[in-house]
Amino acid sequence: MLGTISGFQQRVKEVSPNAKGIHCMIHRFTLASKTLPDELCKIVEAVVKCVNFVKAGDLNSRFFQNLCRDMDSEHKALLFYTKVRLLSKGNVVNRVFELRGELKLFLEVQGKDDQLSHFNEVLWEPRPAYLADMFEQLNRLNLKLQGNDRNVFHLMDCLRVFLAKLQNWQRKVNAGNVAMFENLSTVLDENEDHLLDPSLKTEITQHLKSLESELKKYFPEFEEEDGKLVRNPFSGTLDIATIPNDVQDEFLDLKNDSAAKDLYEERSLTVFWCDRVNVGSGMTGGMCLDSKSATTFARPGKYLKSVCEFLYGQITACKTP
Repeated sequence: MLGTISGFQQRVKEVSPNAKGIHCMIHRFTLASKTLPDELCKIVEAVVKCVNFVKAGDLNSRFFQNLCRDMDSEHKALLFYTKVRLLSKGNVVNRVFELRGELKLFLEVQGKDDQLSHFNEVLWEPRPAYLADMFEQLNRLNLKLQGNDRNVFHLMDCLRVFLAKLQNWQRKVNAGNVAMFENLSTVLDENEDHLLDPSLKTEITQHLKSLESELKKYFPEFEEEDGKLVRNPFSGTLDIATIPNDVQDEFLDLKNDSAAKDLYEERSLTVFWCDRVNVGSGMTGGMCLDSKSATTFARPGKYLKSVCEFLYGQITACKTP
């Protein structure tokens, strides 16, 4: 539907050859965030296996629910892992970490020695703790990329901030500082030495580096300077020489239009440019359709993605008891 050969993007470019298509950022971010070291992958697999055992039948589910109630736990149930749901993995790992004591007791009562072996490993608690913290960070970013009135500038700002955080976290972890990971920090405080295990430090550093590398791979726009004109057409740093020749006069008209500047300061970027297109005052309509930099604020697939997420959420809500 949004294809570059015969879909929506191609039809747009037939009208506006300089329009720039951008693949869905939420999809790219999801692909980039899938990387995990082998040891951490094994932890996720073990967590999912434990959850599936508890949730496989009504008897186990009720037994676990009663156990959590008797132990005055904050939560009374685990969450199923659903691969197609973007936030599912993080929510599942986080819930298992919070109910790790109850889950271990349940498996002991059920005699599941094969799954209990994971709980007896030296780094069992620190690894899920880190995964819970990291997936929580990824879920927060994912939610920031969703919603109405999001444009490519907002999304790239969010991703740049996260990339800077990854680099800072690498520096801190190498120095043995994990204060930014709340659950992991709590687990280490409960240990006698309060120190991060060298092997876990290596795994965390490797994961953060691979995340940084994958983000740069999937988002080459990090290095692009396009879009300054659309982000702020009234900026004093814009050089008229960088504006396409055929719209320079129209750009000057806009830059010195006080009513347009008031609208820019009062409304969102998307609303501002859509209003300029509706006004059809020569320059603004032409720039939004033909200027290479101006078209970068439009995100093909934005409305389709929002509708899909909305409808999927409504269906899930209907099926939830």
